[in-house]
Amino acid sequence: MSDTRLSTEHLHQGSAVETVQSLIVAFVLAMTFRGFVTEGFVIPTGSMAPTLMGRHLLLHSDQTGVTYPIDTRRGRRSIRAGYDPMLGRNHPLDSINISAHRPRMGDRILVLKCLYPFAEPQRFDVVVFKNPTDPDGDAENYIKRLIGLPNEAIWLVDGDLFVGSADDPDNFDAYEIKRKPLHLQRAAWQPVHHSDYIPIHPERLPGRYAAPWFGENWRTTNSRRYRCDTAEPSTLQWSLQQIALDDWVPYNMQSFRGSRLYPVSDLRVTAAILPDQAGLETTLELETRGHLFQFVLTPYDEAMYEAVVRMRPVDESGEWEQDSGLIVAPKPGQVFNIEFWHVDQSMAIYVDGNRVAYCEYSWPPRRRLELAYGRAYETVVGKLPTIMPTAPLLRWDFRGSPVTLHRVQVDRDLYYRPERLDPTKQKNDPQIRGPAFGTHPDNLAILGPDHFYMLGDNSPASSDSRLWGSPHPLVATQIDPSPFVVNRKLLLGKAWVVYFPAPYPVTEGGRGVIPDFARLRFVR
Repeated sequence: MSDTRLSTEHLHQGSAVETVQSLIVAFVLAMTFRGFVTEGFVIPTGSMAPTLMGRHLLLHSDQTGVTYPIDTRRGRRSIRAGYDPMLGRNHPLDSINISAHRPRMGDRILVLKCLYPFAEPQRFDVVVFKNPTDPDGDAENYIKRLIGLPNEAIWLVDGDLFVGSADDPDNFDAYEIKRKPLHLQRAAWQPVHHSDYIPIHPERLPGRYAAPWFGENWRTTNSRRYRCDTAEPSTLQWSLQQIALDDWVPYNMQSFRGSRLYPVSDLRVTAAILPDQAGLETTLELETRGHLFQFVLTPYDEAMYEAVVRMRPVDESGEWEQDSGLIVAPKPGQVFNIEFWHVDQSMAIYVDGNRVAYCEYSWPPRRRLELAYGRAYETVVGKLPTIMPTAPLLRWDFRGSPVTLHRVQVDRDLYYRPERLDPTKQKNDPQIRGPAFGTHPDNLAILGPDHFYMLGDNSPASSDSRLWGSPHPLVATQIDPSPFVVNRKLLLGKAWVVYFPAPYPVTEGGRGVIPDFARLRFVR
């Protein structure tokens, strides 16, 4: 009996030791993994919205059924004039009582910390880094999109990114626009309007509601389908009075009042087209930057259609710059899905998800400024950022068949704003005045061999490389005294996946949280 008891006690002691050893090993492995491989971070603010969400409310419109997030950081109890983003800003909804909604927390993301020691950061990566203006405070970790790379000169012009050489930053003719890769561009489109979202009770809206698309022989208001019953030439036009094509971000609804809004000409127009008979012809026209951009679908022969993208100055009748491709002719009574893209100085037509026509134009930044603002270069740079680009005009022509349009949608691209530096919002001395970094020829973002230029996708509400000013004294003395930039040593890693999206509390007081599993996604 004594031998059995001794053996059992020895076994229990050995088991306890092994358990402790296992826990220690697991802890060491977890800390090693967290320190060198991947780590979770919480998105605190909306500077990357809607790509990544900080603390926010998720609101639902009883008029259209659209669900949309708004920022909650400003501490107001209500919004006097809430807006349904699908109806535009002409029709304010009833006051929104913020305290009646349960706020959602910021997205939880995983960051690959092991990547950058072995691979160079890439343009358009979403990156976590130490805040150069406050590396050890409440906002010590920032997350932004990496826009500028070492040894580059950056100039943001009319919302787009132009890159030159840091060795010759004043050679403006050598600057080139940098286009986003396809997967990122698809993720970056910001919704402006969608025909599926129409008001259920338009009579309850302030003012008379009308759809932003309108035209003779067309039925567009109070219908999810746009219908034209004639084969004769007919035109849909976009009303800038109903919904402006600008850089308004619904997420910033609480801080919207008094903000400047910049017209945006980088647009995508999509629809599912249902022709009643063969022979439908359609041309979308975008008039902007002193040019006419056309997206054309027209019969080529009995079996094929020709898709054409082309452009020329509005006031000239010379040759078009163009590209074209052939597609199988749509059959009467059969839906085909069309996308017209004008973005990053390029044009494209997609049919059923496949690109069938594409062309680029390569204006340097000086010419882009003159054409976008319709003024001489010296006049434009002398008035930035208060001067505004010319607003775009949209027209959509049809002929050859009665036609029905479903899921008509207009989206806009990300727009990186010009700003002026506000010394009162800069955390460190010396405070810097003048145009924002990288937004004006008088303050180009000229990057050194270890410098990176970071911007938030939600440009109107982002504190980023345009605006930071001088770095924290700790960063300035031990790492890099250069203002506005992120030194390589401050990079923590690349954002990889949203693994715990925008959780919301189960009970009052925030006890227990449930993630929005429908928003699990890779970070684009």
